[in-house]
Amino acid sequence: MDLISSLFLGFVQGITEFLPISSSGHIELFLKLLNLNSSSVTFDVVVHMASLIALLIYFKFNYSNFSQENLDISSNKLWIALSVVPIGLIGLIFRDFIDEEAREIAFLGYAFIFSGIILCLHIFKKFKFKFVYVIIFASLFQSLAIFPGISRSGMIIGISLLLGSGIRKSVILSFLMSIPLILLSSAYEIIFGVFNGFSTVDISYLIIAFLISLISSFIGIRIMLFLSKHTQFRYFGIYNLFLGIIILISIFV
Repeated sequence: MDLISSLFLGFVQGITEFLPISSSGHIELFLKLLNLNSSSVTFDVVVHMASLIALLIYFKFNYSNFSQENLDISSNKLWIALSVVPIGLIGLIFRDFIDEEAREIAFLGYAFIFSGIILCLHIFKKFKFKFVYVIIFASLFQSLAIFPGISRSGMIIGISLLLGSGIRKSVILSFLMSIPLILLSSAYEIIFGVFNGFSTVDISYLIIAFLISLISSFIGIRIMLFLSKHTQFRYFGIYNLFLGIIILISIFV
């Protein structure tokens, strides 16, 4: 992996991690379009941890603001922590498929379309569920984000809006549910690296990728919180739909 790849992939990981557009799908798409090699396990751990650190720092310095919004988060900490269980199981069951077929360009197209549909469902119908059930359903749909192109935050926000949560609450829930998930995925990648070997990556490239991912993650968090007050997330759904359709048209037409 060269310097340009480190800069580019670090930025894409950070800026798309918290936006409902699938960081893994965009990275895989750019890798194919630019004919780049897949990122190493070492690189993946570094950039994901940068996103996690950015989120933890942001929450630390803005906790008082969030605590005043009556988000009903503290009483559901256990359910948020357990939200990684479904995606962990799906990852184990479909591990081989995820590493091979799920990275094909056609699959990415269908996955982006699915993300778009979920993000747009609340336009047509809204229910009113207790927040604990919102978390449970969001956890189940989050598990689908193990497949590249299906947005983790898109699943959480889309289902939360469908089940009656407000935009702001849905966005912050997606942030909180990312914490145990990034920890779990990083632990898996480290264990995988221990048994299969870590790729040799220039330490300077890793530092650069970490810093770029850290900064762009802060930007992504700020963008999401700003949009949660000023826009409708259906536009992200429309973006995912159009991206998926364009991908499929480029293949089959």
